[in-house]
Amino acid sequence: MQILSFIIHLFSGALLLLFAVRFMRVGIERQWGGGLQTRLRDSAGTLSLLAKGGVLGFVLQGATVVMLMAAGLVGSNTIPMVSAVLLAMGADLGSALAVQVLTLPISAIGPLLLVVGGWLYLNSAEAGRRNIGRVILGLGLIFLSLRLIREAVEPLQALQNASGVIASLNADPVTAAICGLVLTLLMHSSLAAILTGLAFAAHGALGPVAGLGFVLGCNLGSALLPLWLLRNEAGPGLAVARIVASLRCGLGVVLTAGLALAGAQLAGQVELSAHDAMLGGHLGFNFLLLLLAPLARRMAQRAERRDVTGAHARFTLPADTSDPTLIVVALKTQVGRMLEILSTMFARAIAHPPDAEGVREAERQLNTALAETRNAFAGLPELPERQAADVQNALEFSIRLERCGDMISGKFLEVRQQVESGEYRFTAEGAAEIDGLMEALDTGLLLARNVLWTEDEEAARQLVLHKQRVTGLEQQSRNRHLQRVGSGNLTSLSSSNQHLELIAAVKEINSKLATVGYAVLERQGQLEATRLKPTETTLPPRAQAGSQN
Repeated sequence: MQILSFIIHLFSGALLLLFAVRFMRVGIERQWGGGLQTRLRDSAGTLSLLAKGGVLGFVLQGATVVMLMAAGLVGSNTIPMVSAVLLAMGADLGSALAVQVLTLPISAIGPLLLVVGGWLYLNSAEAGRRNIGRVILGLGLIFLSLRLIREAVEPLQALQNASGVIASLNADPVTAAICGLVLTLLMHSSLAAILTGLAFAAHGALGPVAGLGFVLGCNLGSALLPLWLLRNEAGPGLAVARIVASLRCGLGVVLTAGLALAGAQLAGQVELSAHDAMLGGHLGFNFLLLLLAPLARRMAQRAERRDVTGAHARFTLPADTSDPTLIVVALKTQVGRMLEILSTMFARAIAHPPDAEGVREAERQLNTALAETRNAFAGLPELPERQAADVQNALEFSIRLERCGDMISGKFLEVRQQVESGEYRFTAEGAAEIDGLMEALDTGLLLARNVLWTEDEEAARQLVLHKQRVTGLEQQSRNRHLQRVGSGNLTSLSSSNQHLELIAAVKEINSKLATVGYAVLERQGQLEATRLKPTETTLPPRAQAGSQN
């Protein structure tokens, strides 16, 4: 009965801890989630991305949720794969820092947090105050759960054979690592597993070597957990989890093997308690992981290029060309992939520093995709008028996408490289204007993707209005830039060509993206009558013949 009572009390505290972390996380996501995702879309350097990931891992009380968030964003092409990998690696260190804070002697404020948070959560009609109450209440529940876990393990030493089990763990850090790995997978949280292990170590006479082994196991479990959660996914999101897992597992296995070989010597030399060794080991492991960030960046870039290549290689027309609808769907799928390649190319071009090799590889993929699209178009049979118009629009949009790729890989990339190398410098106002246009183009890519597949009238109208907004931003930036030049601003004068070329390229690319919206609105008769139309049909001869049948 003692063992059964111990297990029940321990897991009741652990489950309350899991609930409290999730409860608090939901409040954070509801209150600040939109702003967090917006900031994640910004391309930045390695250190900035690691710092953002660290903040998210600390605030959200766990690295796994940041990994899933990053995988979702890269899967929707909102951020590049490199950014997602670095965010996830930074989140691991942020989660380790959260463990440090939660073990500080501040649990006495737990009852106060329960009172304040509970009152706000139950009595606030405003959603914002209610979410803040949820966050405060969740933090109070975390402290309460840690107290329950500590109370559950206090009588551990009185249990029969407990000393023998602990002695076995002290002598074999590999077994301790397996225990940490299994507990992390069962709890679906390395943070909860490590906090449970720390409470266990405080009352169970666990040695520092076994504590380090347990922490290494928790970190291995934290690497494998996203792979399990994303097991049904495919594409770049899963690739992000695999890259981070390979680095974490590689580092974890090396350190565990070293600990197993040197464990006996360390046991006699290390004077730290298991509690301090576990805290220091967990923080140290995730700090060492950050040193692998350059390797992670190269792995992500290589995987991103493979993903672009693989996406293009999958394009085929249906074997049965007697169904015009299938032909249209296949061609739209190809155009959609070209749009994905263009989005990846743009993300690489605005990265810090720009990934020139990746941009050129994506351009080659766009050129090949357009050539195959034209070849498929040339071999199509006669189509009814509606499907022929759809095919014509798809071909014309793919031509515009390829032209957008030429602009990004040409002068746009050249100017970005010059600016990053310090050859030119923008004023603070000019840089802010350019960043605003970059964000607007990123939004245009998302809107164009939506219109391509849904052909929704309201989405098409939004895309066309966005084009007008970007045109206005470009005009406004050009006027302000010329005012700065006219006032004698030497920085603006020296970078004038670069500024004007960048904003003009963004405007032109966004305008070409908006043509898919115009096609939808024209079909539904939503364009103004003053828009001129060609006097002759643009359909190919076989489409005209099909329309007469």
